[in-house]
Amino acid sequence: MAIDHVTKKTLQRASLEMSLKPFKNLDPSAIDEVCTEALRQWQPLLEMAEVASMLLWVSDGSEILTWKGELEVPFEWARYIGFANEDMFGHVTDNKDPHIARLYTSEPVTFTYGDLKRVVASFKRIAAEKFGVKLEVGATFDAGPEFAYSDFKYKDHPEINRAEIGGKYVSLKTHYTVVCSWSKLKADNVHYAAYPNGIPEDLPFGEFLGKQCASYLPTLGFDYIWFSNGFALSYFPWTYLGANYDGTHAAIADYEEVSTKILSFWDAFKLECPEVRTEIRGTNYGTGMDLAKDYVPMQELYDKGYLAYPPPNSPWGALNYDFGLEITGYLSRIAELPQDTYMYRFYANDPWFWQNPWFDYYDREPHDIYCPLAAARVNADGGVEPPGVVQILTIDTEYGELQAESASEIIPHIRKAFKDAPDQLGMVTWLYPFRELHDLLKADRNTTGRVFFHDWFIRNAINEGLPLNTVLGTDTFRTMTAEAKLKLKSTVLLISTAGLTRDLVEEIEALVTDGAQVLLYGDVLEPVLLEMLQLQREQPLEGDFELRISLAQDEVGEQVSSHKLRHRADIGDGGLSLTLRDNADSSTTVHAVAVQNGEERAFAVTRCDADWNGGRIGWLCGSLPFQPAGVTHLPIRQEEEWYDSSVLLRYMLQPYGYHLSQKKLTTESQSALTFVSRHENAFWFTGCKQDTTVQLQIGLPEGVPLFPGQSVQLGSDTGVYALDRTFHEECRIVASQKQKSIVLCRENQAFPTWKRQSSRNLTVWNLKEANLTLFPPIEAIAAGIVEVRLNENEYLDLTDACQEDRIYLEGITGRIDLLW
Repeated sequence: MAIDHVTKKTLQRASLEMSLKPFKNLDPSAIDEVCTEALRQWQPLLEMAEVASMLLWVSDGSEILTWKGELEVPFEWARYIGFANEDMFGHVTDNKDPHIARLYTSEPVTFTYGDLKRVVASFKRIAAEKFGVKLEVGATFDAGPEFAYSDFKYKDHPEINRAEIGGKYVSLKTHYTVVCSWSKLKADNVHYAAYPNGIPEDLPFGEFLGKQCASYLPTLGFDYIWFSNGFALSYFPWTYLGANYDGTHAAIADYEEVSTKILSFWDAFKLECPEVRTEIRGTNYGTGMDLAKDYVPMQELYDKGYLAYPPPNSPWGALNYDFGLEITGYLSRIAELPQDTYMYRFYANDPWFWQNPWFDYYDREPHDIYCPLAAARVNADGGVEPPGVVQILTIDTEYGELQAESASEIIPHIRKAFKDAPDQLGMVTWLYPFRELHDLLKADRNTTGRVFFHDWFIRNAINEGLPLNTVLGTDTFRTMTAEAKLKLKSTVLLISTAGLTRDLVEEIEALVTDGAQVLLYGDVLEPVLLEMLQLQREQPLEGDFELRISLAQDEVGEQVSSHKLRHRADIGDGGLSLTLRDNADSSTTVHAVAVQNGEERAFAVTRCDADWNGGRIGWLCGSLPFQPAGVTHLPIRQEEEWYDSSVLLRYMLQPYGYHLSQKKLTTESQSALTFVSRHENAFWFTGCKQDTTVQLQIGLPEGVPLFPGQSVQLGSDTGVYALDRTFHEECRIVASQKQKSIVLCRENQAFPTWKRQSSRNLTVWNLKEANLTLFPPIEAIAAGIVEVRLNENEYLDLTDACQEDRIYLEGITGRIDLLW
């Protein structure tokens, strides 16, 4: 069935990923049959987009390296389940280990380059003829050993797996290596398409790959190439450590040397293959994280136009449930764009190993759809932009199955998430200094600790329930008009003190004094900010402290107001060095102090001066609860007795009117992820509870949010909710009342009134002298089509109740129907 292209599409592109395993017969009719079924299953997703693409996982990229320009030649392809090149993996110690790669079927087909060309052509033809879709096909290159056996990488040219930095070869693990993008090849006399007489000595790998791609990609019909798993960015893609930080020592490499080496690959590759679009998966980490550990010069890759999109959200969250790391990395990358949009990627299946995340890691729960798609970037107009590309990793399983079941379950959630996509700033917006973090390290590598702290503290805070899902890059911020900046008053602007330039400090001061809400984190060095916060600098301290907190905290057994804090200055943005001035005015409130041997240091402060038009500035010092460790994927947390202060970022929203605490049965209960976005004037509370016994205690400046289909007890400033493991709840009614009552909010029939036929009706029962703030669509308020029926018989006069973006009602008892 042809797809209608008249209606404006939700997406620029819908991209599917697939291995060659479903092709168990290479007859032309059999190839067409597989292509047809693959596209049929995902057609509802393709219908959302202007164009489509199929990213083919052929092998590990070695098929490009060994390409001779001859279509009849067979090649090694990813026809295994498990770890290929098993000698590269330290955890595979026995040649009978079941993790070692085995054939996925007893008699896999033999692929030639000509067969692959026919598959590419079939996908394009079937998409156009049967589905009315323009489809591109992408090729892949992966730097690692696990996908397919590769003589080129590990026997003929093992030198490409060695990284030279500072005059010596570096490696965090001796057994696991990846292709180093800036490596140089040794000479051989093998025939290649781009080098028919063999590889010359010391040929840069980027030049070799670029020339091979310039021949291979157009010959086989590929339209673009995808660099996988951190290739061309980091030689250490799987660990939070790298060339510049080994877990114990930071600033151990030279920025100019390492960043130049990374860029040398891109310059050489793009010189040889300039017209082919290049997309990247990126590492598992964020912009600041990659800078601190590996000096990855993402800003220059953006500025040079080498990338079509930023790296998407990492699929690693599905494997280790570190969704705070996923969202932090995602926000940090999309703060600025190399072109005009960005990508969301969902990890549905895995054709290489035995997991298929939708069915096992996710348990068919859509939290890794709704949470990342609650994220959005702010543009220069002050509007927000959702991703323009959705990509599915992958549509086939390790056995080459094309499971219609996964497509039919996943697609409705994606459609729903885009239907509810953010269209204005969320509760908290991260002002991300994308360019400044690069400039910091370029100027002084001893700022590594500050840059490291910048992203990792936010990762921890999101894992502790910080509702951060909107990001604004500082370059974009500088281009905003005064009118656009007015929209920032609707959010709490979260700003790190790292990378604050003079102009940004002046902008922060202007925003706050004009009524904006700003929350800083990290050490404060700038005199203007010290003055605004009424703080002064003292001798910096590190080590062990008692942290005393006056904010309401999560309810875990017995309530405690003090905690033990072990602060590391090297990764904690310096020592604790700020105290409240002796003459601080009454508009300044200290919310937390750290005490060591009788000496106090301010840890969390807010101030709201009477002359600031309602503006408020807050500050949290912050600390990372990481201990020095060996080579690991992720930082190792200090022993449980030491407090993770990142949860204070969530608590620090209380002075701004937002109470988001959690009720837990034990100290081991993981905090629920919570994100608050806005769509058509509604608040959307989206999140995930790994521990389903955790309850959310929520209060907004206007009162307790009411969710359709949920009951809550009113009578205090907050309401307690026991939501599902994955929740995605709409709020258009916020209630405040002194008397206790359990109220129910429901989506109800949109019945006709004397004025018009309504399109929606939200009903609330059992209110007792409640003050209500209603948030119907702003267009409905402006058009005068909002109606409120009281107790099924009286339509309220809303003339004086309507404000620009809300309707305020007082003293409501009984039932209301909110219609528009």
